[in-house]
Amino acid sequence: MNNPSPVIIPPPPNLRRVPLPVMLAGGLFLFATSVPSSQRTRVNKLLQLAEEALRSDPTVVMELGPGIESGNVYASAYASFESVDQIVLQFQINGGNAWAQGITYGVEDENGLRLVALEVANMDAVLSNQSFQVPLNL
Repeated sequence: MNNPSPVIIPPPPNLRRVPLPVMLAGGLFLFATSVPSSQRTRVNKLLQLAEEALRSDPTVVMELGPGIESGNVYASAYASFESVDQIVLQFQINGGNAWAQGITYGVEDENGLRLVALEVANMDAVLSNQSFQVPLNL
């Protein structure tokens, strides 16, 4: 019996992260220009997957409170490798108690779009360049 070979996921594209002062000063401008129009549908789907993962993680819910929502995108990077499309996003996370920043990596292939990595940093963590890796059921 032949098993299909697994799809090899290449390393994520390089994301140029937006520093906190720039996020705070230019948020609305960044939101409007950070995602190419050709990637909007894929980005929205990936943000939905990230939001679901954030809402199901007890550590994130404890820190940010209920009602977690993925917000606007500060920066994005896209790459295509053979039959795998990749996207990395730096985005705002809104919670009932606080806001945070998220970085997510997703891939899309013949099996659809899936979340590969997700990290979260509240304001203190952003200032100290630290983040929490959200465990994912891959």
